[in-house]
This record gives sequence, structure tokens and C-alpha cells, in this order.
Amino acid sequence: MIHLTLIIVDFLTGLLAAGAWALASAGAGIAALLGGGFAGLTLFRRWRRK
Repeated sequence: MIHLTLIIVDFLTGLLAAGAWALASAGAGIAALLGGGFAGLTLFRRWRRK
């Protein structure tokens, strides 16, 4: 019985860790896209002024 409980707890912990990793990866990707878009917009505005 204890072994089954440990397996379930281990599985849930793994799911939690995988979810946190996926969320962090998605957050980093979104931040990179927003940062790249903002930098591109700034460069485009500077180029248009010239």
C-alpha cells in the first residue's frame, strides 16, 4: 500500500514540476516575442524618421 502511495505522490510531483517548467518556458517565449516586437518597432520608428 505504501508503495502505491509513493508512486502516486511521485507521479503528481512530476506533473507539477512539468507544468511549472512548461509555464516558465512559455513565459520566457512570450517575453522574448514581446521584447523582440518592441525592439523592432523602436528601430522601425527611428528608420522612418530619417
